[in-house]
Amino acid sequence: MAKQHDRKTLIIHDDTAWRNGAAVALEQRDLACAVTGEWHAGTIANATPDTAVVVLQIRTCDPQSATSAIATLRDTLPDRAIIAIVPARKALIMRSVFRAGVWDCLEEPVNITELCDIVAKAINRRSVRHGASTSAHANPGAGADALPEHSAFLDALGTLRSLCRRHGQPLSIMMFDLDRFRDCNERYSPAFGDRVLRWFASTLKGACRRSDIVARYQGDRFIAALPDSRASDATRLALRCAQTMRTDALTVADRPYEITVSIGIAESTAGFIEAEHQLIKRARIALDHAKRQGGGRNVTWTDLLDAQPSRRDLERLTIDGVSHWMERLRQHLRSTYVESTRALVAAVEAKDPHTRAHSLTVAGYAEGIGKRMQLPARLIETLRVAALLHDVGKIGLPDAILTKPGPLTDAEFDIVKRHPETALEILGHVSFLTDERPLILHHHEHYDGTGYPVGLVGDRIPIGARILATADALDTMFSPRSYKGPYTIDRVRAELTAGAGRQFDPAVADATLRWLSESPDDFRLTAALGNA
Repeated sequence: MAKQHDRKTLIIHDDTAWRNGAAVALEQRDLACAVTGEWHAGTIANATPDTAVVVLQIRTCDPQSATSAIATLRDTLPDRAIIAIVPARKALIMRSVFRAGVWDCLEEPVNITELCDIVAKAINRRSVRHGASTSAHANPGAGADALPEHSAFLDALGTLRSLCRRHGQPLSIMMFDLDRFRDCNERYSPAFGDRVLRWFASTLKGACRRSDIVARYQGDRFIAALPDSRASDATRLALRCAQTMRTDALTVADRPYEITVSIGIAESTAGFIEAEHQLIKRARIALDHAKRQGGGRNVTWTDLLDAQPSRRDLERLTIDGVSHWMERLRQHLRSTYVESTRALVAAVEAKDPHTRAHSLTVAGYAEGIGKRMQLPARLIETLRVAALLHDVGKIGLPDAILTKPGPLTDAEFDIVKRHPETALEILGHVSFLTDERPLILHHHEHYDGTGYPVGLVGDRIPIGARILATADALDTMFSPRSYKGPYTIDRVRAELTAGAGRQFDPAVADATLRWLSESPDDFRLTAALGNA
């Protein structure tokens, strides 16, 4: 049994058997905890100085009461990560607790293994320790202004987007740039410049909710991720921030020092198709436009799309201005094309209930394998887009083949084998999918040369196509089909091991096997997100 001062987790739940079972599971993971019964203010007394995470059961179906319970907990135990357990299929309750700033939210009935994983992440990622700031903004890699650096922000953003997608919520990115910041250093001193950065960091954190993630981006730029927020919500936050900057202005020689901020805002696209860096890039393009307009402005990605320049405006643009406009247009075209093509793929997949959301799930697997293999971010993004579109060639397949409940004949399979080449015909005219097309064409090649459509062998198959082939097979194995049930993890491991060097690239199979052994729940979550 853990010592009193070693208790990292406090469970507040009215089901004795459940909370005791959860406590045993947490103890086995070295996440020792205290347990208590039904929620009331007095139950907080069970917390110890070492308590990092509070698991709180929300029994009420009243959003206001749920928010009040979390507010009471936060006031009494500040800077603890809160994991809320809410009644099933109560979207308003879930939304209210996220807005109140919980670390994560689980619906009843709760999977104990999933709970343990989330508690471990809350402890490890937030560096919870007695006497240290442990809000959502105090992540590893924090600088002198108590904000995490960009690398830590990206790691947290991936988790946050998964949570938002799981609960059908939007997410917005805001990027901030202090106008004329160089004057702070040149007119006064670098020390004053540092003071300005700390002041703005404090102002921004004060304007954001606890559930938002705020970080340094680069230089005098900051970035924030807002879960369950649309661009209009982000715009209101920008107004609050600007108001605070005016009312709580810095002073120099007892006089207010006026400083303004430019802000770019991008809302996540439908279905979260784009990768994190693409979403951030859209916010940066919006910010750059705000700066070119003179600063002190809020510009959303939608504003840019709604304000396309006229022919006369284009004639007046400088070369630099034309370059910025083309970059914006290219980004929009790419996003729109991928979204539209993905919709076509989804329509094909919807014809067979066994393949619904197949491409989304494959994209999740492929991205995970790519990260395990430490591929460059750009290649992982290419891999993700290719996975989302890899079955677009099936648009040309007859419904009788797509929805056939039993095995295909040789003639029917010959027709199916044409779909990678059909995909190339569909996507061949799109210049911004140059890197994705080879992956889509060769995603059915086998490492030993027995695949199709060309029969490439080994390293002659693009690495992205080798990963995509494994991810595609993973979803087939884990999912039910008309001719089989879902495979167990043990059977999937056996299939990957047997197929290494034949169907699968040995290095890709090895990375996947390591992922399966270390984080088996990731595969269940990826499948759940794909079907969300």
